[in-house]
Amino acid sequence: MLPVHLTLLRDRNRDQAPTESEAIAVQDTVWAHAAPDTGLEHVRARAIPGGIGLVVYVRAHNSTAAQKQARRLLLDVLASTSCAVHGYSLVKK
Repeated sequence: MLPVHLTLLRDRNRDQAPTESEAIAVQDTVWAHAAPDTGLEHVRARAIPGGIGLVVYVRAHNSTAAQKQARRLLLDVLASTSCAVHGYSLVKK
């Protein structure tokens, strides 16, 4: 199990920090979209200034594969119609 650190930034109202309940809603949405092939083992989300910080733990052969799996999962979540992630975008690394 490998950890991947990701950040979702608000597209608007960046000066207003999200609440912990918003972070929990994002965390729940990640779980709801995780298929077995994502390798998701655990996810933790926390409100940070301007967005939500996540640590996504996935089963993967190496850190490069883990990064790809976690980013793909988050991009799928962002493409969903869930209101929990509406107005957020994934920070590019």
